Parts: sequence; C-alpha cells; structure tokens
Amino acid sequence: MAIYKLLFIDFGRVAEYISQLEVLTCARLAAAAAGVLSVSYVFYSLYLSPYCRIPGRLLYRLSSLPSRLVMLLGQLPDVSEADYYKFGDIFMISPGVVILSNPADCRAVLSTHKFAKSDMYKAFALIDETMFTTHSAELTHVRRRQIGPAFTPGYLNEMEPIILECGIHAIRAKWDKEIAQSATVGSAIVNYGLHFSMVTFDVFGALGYGQRFNALRDNNTKLVDWVNDFNKLAIINMVYDRVLSFPANLLVRRLIQSRDEFVAFGNAAAQYRREQLRRGEIEKPKDLLQVLIDGQDPESKVQMTPTQVTAENISLLVGGTDTTSLTMSWTLHYLMLYPDVYRRATEEVRTAFPRHCTITYAEGKARLPYIDACINEAMRIRAVSGVPLPRVVPEGGATFQGHFLPAGTQIGINVAGANHHQETWTNPRRFMPERFLDNEKAKHNLLTFSSGVRICPGRNLAQYEMTTILANLLKDYDLAVPSDSLFAPGHLDEHGNPVAMPCTHCLTVSPKYPERDCRIIISPALEY
Repeated sequence: MAIYKLLFIDFGRVAEYISQLEVLTCARLAAAAAGVLSVSYVFYSLYLSPYCRIPGRLLYRLSSLPSRLVMLLGQLPDVSEADYYKFGDIFMISPGVVILSNPADCRAVLSTHKFAKSDMYKAFALIDETMFTTHSAELTHVRRRQIGPAFTPGYLNEMEPIILECGIHAIRAKWDKEIAQSATVGSAIVNYGLHFSMVTFDVFGALGYGQRFNALRDNNTKLVDWVNDFNKLAIINMVYDRVLSFPANLLVRRLIQSRDEFVAFGNAAAQYRREQLRRGEIEKPKDLLQVLIDGQDPESKVQMTPTQVTAENISLLVGGTDTTSLTMSWTLHYLMLYPDVYRRATEEVRTAFPRHCTITYAEGKARLPYIDACINEAMRIRAVSGVPLPRVVPEGGATFQGHFLPAGTQIGINVAGANHHQETWTNPRRFMPERFLDNEKAKHNLLTFSSGVRICPGRNLAQYEMTTILANLLKDYDLAVPSDSLFAPGHLDEHGNPVAMPCTHCLTVSPKYPERDCRIIISPALEY
C-alpha cells in the first residue's frame, strides 16, 4: 500500500522507492505499474476529467461495464428513469457518456444534424445504409423526401382499409372466437400483448410486402421470427463489429441465414410487384411497398435501388411494429390499473358511437380526445424506446445545465427521464391522461417519437393503428383484470400509485413476463 500513498505525494519518490527494492522482478514491476495506472485513472476520472463535476453513480463514471451489464439484463429503462429522479437533468452513465433528461436540452440536440448519430447505429446497417442507420444529413433528407409521401394524411387514408382489415377486424374475429370457444360462458382470457404484436405485423406485412400473413389468425410467426433474429444479429454486431466476418460469423450462422432469408423475401416481394405492374395485371396499389418502389426525391430525381428498397422496408418494419404494439399494451395495462380512467374512456367512446360500427382514425381523432390522451399518457409514463438515443457532441463542444462537454462526448437522450421531468410534468409517476386534454404544449414535450430532424417518420401510421384498435376494443368489449393478477388497482407503491408490471429492454421496453402479466378477461359489451 506504500506505493499508492506515495502516488499522491510525489511521482519522483515513487520511482526512487521502486529503484530501492532489493528484489525487483518483472512481475512486481508490472504489478506496480498497473497499480500506479489504476489509481491514476481513478484520480483523473473523479477529479480532473472534463466530466468530473457531472453527477452519476461512482462505478458508472469509472467503467462502461456496469451500464453494459444493465443493458444486457434488460434494466436500462428503469435505471435511466431512476437516475433522473436521483441526479436530475444531466448525469454520467459511462466514461465519456452523458445522459440528458431536460426536455429542452433533448430537443436542442435532436433539432439539428450537428449532433450526429453515434456509431451504435451502424450495427443495424446489415443490408445497406438506411434513414435509421445513416450519419449523413444529406441522405436523411433524400430518404425523407422519397418515403415521406407514404405517411401523409391523404395517403394514410388510402391505406386505412388495409389497416382496419388487418388490425381491428382481425382482433375482433380472434376475440369473438376465443369467447365462443371458452369454457366460461360469455367471456374468455386472452393475452393482449401477444395479440397486439401479431396484429401489427399483419398490418405491416400487408402494407410493406403486399401479402396477408394472418399472423394473428394462424399464429404465423414468420415475420416475427425474422425481425427478432435481425435485432439479435444487430445487437451482437453492436458489441463486436467483426461478427459478420470469418471466423466469428460461424458463431451466428443461423442469424445470418435468417437475415439472408428475410432479404431474399423482401427482394422477391418488390420484384413480383414490379412484374405485376409491368404486365398490367393490377392497378398500382396504395401501400408502403409501392411508395418505396416509386419513391423519387423531387430535388435530385433519384430513386432507391432494389437493395435500398428492401433495406428501408425492413428498417421500417423493425422500427415500427414493436413500438406500436407495445404502446397499445402499456396503454391497456394502465387503463386496467386506473379504473376511473378506464370508465371515462369507455363512456366517451360508447356515448359517441353505436355498438355495431367501426371507428375510423379521422372519427376517433375528432370525437375521442380522452382516448387520444390515454395513448399519449401511456407513451409518456412508459416510453417504449429502450436505449437513450445516442448522439455525439460536434466540434467546438456544447454546454448543458452549466456543464461544458468537449467535442466527441457521447450524449444519450433520456426519453424516460424527459417524459418524467418534474418541472415539466405534474406528479409524473401517476397516470393522468387529462394532462394532454387541450394542451398542445404537453404534446410538444412528449419525446416518445423523438423530435426535430430525426422525428419518427412512421408516427402517423402508428397513430392510425393505435387509435382504431384501442377505440374499437373499448367500445366493443368489457375488460377486466383476472383475479389472480399480480398487478391490480389495489396494489400500490410507496408513492400511492398502482404498481405497473415489470418491464425488460432489448431495443424497446416490453413487459418482462407477458404470458403472466398481459392476461385480461374479455366479454362482449352489453347493448347501450
């Protein structure tokens, strides 16, 4: 221990002390050097680094291993939210990685391409560069102009019949069948998390590939499996960027094969559509696939290559299915935890619409403000983005909350923290949809769909799916928590709020035990 004490007095005396050792082996010299370097690193990190005045957990400030472990264990969303409540608007989560939780700071970073995406996104470029993976502001602008028409209100209205057919109509058929076959007369228990997941894949399969997969009806998991394998391969590529090269690729051979099958399927679907149109067999459909094939940048007149079409199609599918289905799952879960909110939502929809009808998106948006508020509040209290959105500080550095961050610092946009920001949201731990009623400022502060130049391009499609599915289900069915559920309105936390089911994280925030916690009793709503 003497050598460590001398370190903080005089480095020259350290050298003198070592030179006077009677027996000095290479091993002892190496151990002494390691000790000096370790203590020097700790001393620098805590007292001399540019980040030493930024709060954060001690181990997180010294090593990236704790945050990586938290990520692998699926606990990053909970830790990000908890650290906001403990440390405030800015804190460290890893050496050289700073987390921002103030909504204004987050929007400032997301509003410009100057804060480039980190290299983490490159891990998802498993086919070609896409709007999601690219660092290039120019390519982002081009892609948004090529793909943007698909998400305009007019084009979404054209696609709505498919959204309704593969969405709410499919769930109705499934739930009515479950009730008819149930041993309990007039009701059944279903897993809404599974059903929401399957139905979003059905919607996107029809829109993006021109095919009906009937995942919900037939339990066809082809698309689900491809997406899950794609995400697994991307995460491994994030940790070890040579995993696609020999010999490491031998360890992930099955995942690579799955990716290749996914790509081949996408290529074939696009080529088949081109051939159908060339032969005049069909009129040009109104769907995502056709937009990707036809999409032309009005400025450069550039269209996507076949490989780029498939890459963007897969990127939209990967990014848009889980986020939509999970938001619906969390919304329904919180409605069950807050009976007064559930009662108000059902009263709103059943007063506005008759029992036997299908509510369209435009009708729901115009006449169901409280249900819309419930969806927004679910996105706030449990944002489904599982990773703090990583950006890099540009040349010249940047200052946040009085702390100067040098160029190259990685910034994480803490969506969970921003959506719980105590100066922005009253009683942020409580599910309170009324905070979004007639409150455009609240919607502006909601960061679940990101913000600025990188805002989610598919957010309007997600809104079509969520509004039509949830509004019609609340109208058509009475819902209740099973008696053996671990998470019910009477189970309160230390703040007096109902305890929500535990979550886990991969790229999105999902229920940790969906088979156990996403069960719900359904029965046909009585005539009203």
